Amino acid sequence: MPVKTINAKNAAEKIGPEGEATYIDVRTVAEFTEGRPKGRAINVPVEFYHPKTKATHPNDAFILVMQHTLDTAAPVIVGADAGDRSDTAAEALVSAGFTQIEVLNEGIAAWEKAGLPVTGDNRDGVSYVSLLTPVRRAKR
Repeated sequence: MPVKTINAKNAAEKIGPEGEATYIDVRTVAEFTEGRPKGRAINVPVEFYHPKTKATHPNDAFILVMQHTLDTAAPVIVGADAGDRSDTAAEALVSAGFTQIEVLNEGIAAWEKAGLPVTGDNRDGVSYVSLLTPVRRAKR
């Protein structure tokens, strides 16, 4: 099932104060803190990079964190950069039963090109570590 795409301006409305969607930034923690769309957003990386080899490996906790954080019927906008991480994450979410998934067309670059606000905010409830910690505690 192909996932719908959404442009930056429509995504901004959906994750803004009047919107109901959550933006899932699937980039790495470091990329997320460099700047992410301002609005209702969280960071759940779909993959990690080895700091020395730069090799990538999937985030085995991606779906677990998403299921713990959001209802599968919640509207979600997935974004990253212009690469395929957004598509990979969206496909995984659909396979896990999430039903309202859209992908931000051209990722964060399109957001910035549209002149939409960005932030480096990585507080509790937004940061990956703060979302992962309760999941790990629940598994004990």
